[in-house]
Amino acid sequence: MGKSGMRRMALSVSLPEDALTKGARVTMIGQGSVLVEGQRGVVELSRGRIRLKTPDGMLSVLGQTLELRELSADAAMIVGERIETATYARGDAQREG
Repeated sequence: MGKSGMRRMALSVSLPEDALTKGARVTMIGQGSVLVEGQRGVVELSRGRIRLKTPDGMLSVLGQTLELRELSADAAMIVGERIETATYARGDAQREG
C-alpha cells in the first residue's frame, strides 16, 4: 500500500496519520526542545547542530547550546538554549557539510 493509501486508512479509523507510516515524528516543545521519534542514528553532534538519520531523510536541528539529552533505539530528545530550525534534506544528505 502506498503512502496515500496508508494516509486514507489512518484517517478512516481516526488514527494520527503517522501511526501507520514509517516516517519520523518530530515534535517541537516550545523553543527549547525537539523530540524525534523514529530516528535511525546520529550523524553529527555539536553545540550548534545535531543531525539525525530518519526514514524521511536527514534531519538537521540548528540552535544554541544544543545537547542530545536522551537517546534510545528509535527516539532522541534534543534540548538547547534555543532551537532555531529543524529541516530535512533528502538524497545524499550525509555529504552536505
